[in-house]
Amino acid sequence: MQLKDKVAIITGGGRGIGKAIAIAYAAEGARIAIASRSTTQLDEVVAEIEAKDGEILAVPTDVRVRSEVETLVQKTVDRFGRIDILVNNAGVNPRGRFLDSTDEEWEQGWQINVMGVVHCCRAALPIMQQQRSGHIINVGSGMGQVGRANLSVYCAAKAALHGLTQSIAEEVWEDGIIANVLIPGPVRTELSKPAWENSDTFRAESDPWKDPEQVVASALFLAAQPPATGMTGQILSIMRRNSP
Repeated sequence: MQLKDKVAIITGGGRGIGKAIAIAYAAEGARIAIASRSTTQLDEVVAEIEAKDGEILAVPTDVRVRSEVETLVQKTVDRFGRIDILVNNAGVNPRGRFLDSTDEEWEQGWQINVMGVVHCCRAALPIMQQQRSGHIINVGSGMGQVGRANLSVYCAAKAALHGLTQSIAEEVWEDGIIANVLIPGPVRTELSKPAWENSDTFRAESDPWKDPEQVVASALFLAAQPPATGMTGQILSIMRRNSP
């Protein structure tokens, strides 16, 4: 097992990519803490992992609220004793033309996609520094590398996330902590549903859209990298759908 006895926190862990990563990490021996605003979704993931004898803790959390994130981290340490992996996956993706975007959309996009990551890293990093080890995986987007029409809020937030990750990576690598960005590419989730439902290539041979489970191999790869590899501050992109 690649992650035996490791402890992983996964935000946005109630559905989509976060759920798939949580299930995959648990299957590889990790003890899991998942966070989401939806208790119903969390309960479903807990039931699925516990049915396979996995260890999991669910903590309802709004990553915009620093105190709730600190509670998530503290409950994880209280239950499992340490934090080895932090996957910042929670996100929102408001759509529409830039001039039609609202202050509320910009505030929500920034608070969840950027400040949520800031809160989680601030809370988890001191524990990782005490351990002299840790992995941070921030789920980014190709939209943070090349801006797209009708996605200004999302593009701006993900670009900021990429830079934030690389800054953190440079600051903590001597502590045995590595931080990387995972860009999953087009994935069929509730967040991306407006795009893939209307895609001309959906279900076609050239369909670029992946299922969340097709992201987990790369998420496992990043979580299992020893710091000695020097692979930190990198942006790993999964550009194509895996073969069945």
